Amino acid sequence: MDKDKLNRLVDRTALRKRPLRSKEVMTFIDTIEYKNLPWSSIHNDYLTTFDKWIHNHKLIEFRGLDKFETRKVTLGVTHAINDLHMLNPGRVIIFDGEFFYHEKVIPNIKIKSINELQDGDVLLISTPFCGEGYNVHPHMTDILATCLAKNIPVHIDAAWYPCSRDVHFNVDHPAIHSVNFSLSKAYGISEHRCGIQYSRQPAGGHIDYMNDEDSHPAINNMYTGIKCMNKFGVDYFWNKHKEHYNTIINECTNLVPSPAIHVAFSTDDNGKIIRAVPTKTAIEYLDSISHN
Repeated sequence: MDKDKLNRLVDRTALRKRPLRSKEVMTFIDTIEYKNLPWSSIHNDYLTTFDKWIHNHKLIEFRGLDKFETRKVTLGVTHAINDLHMLNPGRVIIFDGEFFYHEKVIPNIKIKSINELQDGDVLLISTPFCGEGYNVHPHMTDILATCLAKNIPVHIDAAWYPCSRDVHFNVDHPAIHSVNFSLSKAYGISEHRCGIQYSRQPAGGHIDYMNDEDSHPAINNMYTGIKCMNKFGVDYFWNKHKEHYNTIINECTNLVPSPAIHVAFSTDDNGKIIRAVPTKTAIEYLDSISHN
């Protein structure tokens, strides 16, 4: 192993934290046959399989999802984000450090602090929070209490859930209206866009429409998701690359681990965390040399 090369492969300036890719997963998907797929049975199987898959994770846990009785197929978390903006034009707000996608889609989106929250806002917050710590937002208790008091619905972006560890969160808080997951960061299959939305009640947007049999939703995406969940199970990238990740932390300068395998934290010489940096290329390098 070339330690200098490994250090160079941890990009300290990267803006995007792209998820790992897996040749094993891609090769498997190439073998899937998409013929004569019955919508109703695939739709039901997908929702059931996804729910079991989320609850089977060993390294991370969200409690209280059973309280969200409305479950819908989505084309990933970004689909849920887009639907939320469509249903609440000009009202969706985020906190500083959130997923860059929000400002790409809505350049003038409001970025607020807890003290600036007000009635009429709709809060979208990632959990694990991609702006700080890649864990539950450090002020989540105050955030939820404030939102409940001011009648602000909270929607959880849980895209980082399947690639994270040591995160525990109870979503059954009356301020939380929906929780949204996807498989993109679980298996590196963002081009196959498949997710699930747990909500208190139907929202009436595109997600609801797409889950109507007559609207012909993305059956192939659902089928791909079912096959991958059944084949590769939970905590896939941590199980596959834990040792590679630990090598990066131990061998690269000024790095400490994060809960998410796709990133580590860059630090200054005094150990203070500066920012999250991607581990994708470094892990893929270690994986390649381990098979030579």
